[in-house]
Amino acid sequence: MHLTVKQQVKHLSKEDYKTIKELCHIAKNLANEAIYNVRQYYFAEGEFLKYEKNYTLLKNSPNYKLLNSNMAQQILKEVDGSFKSFFGLIKLAKQDRYAFKDCKLP
Repeated sequence: MHLTVKQQVKHLSKEDYKTIKELCHIAKNLANEAIYNVRQYYFAEGEFLKYEKNYTLLKNSPNYKLLNSNMAQQILKEVDGSFKSFFGLIKLAKQDRYAFKDCKLP
């Protein structure tokens, strides 16, 4: 089950709206970069690329630099948490406590 909250921000100027939209787009791009790094490392090495190494790879990324550092780091932590959850499910599946078919790579 996926829970979402829809927020409507009213009375924004056109400039504020464009700024928020651009920041959301940059955040999405950074998340995609982080996911790509972890997935490629997993396919190449068969191991999990930890937050610290992913941060080192992405700290010079244009998307990382355009966001405030606390926002960018939170995005990387969210990606890290998603993959930790995935690898936790893999461990459970190896112990026959979870189905492999239900383990989806983020």
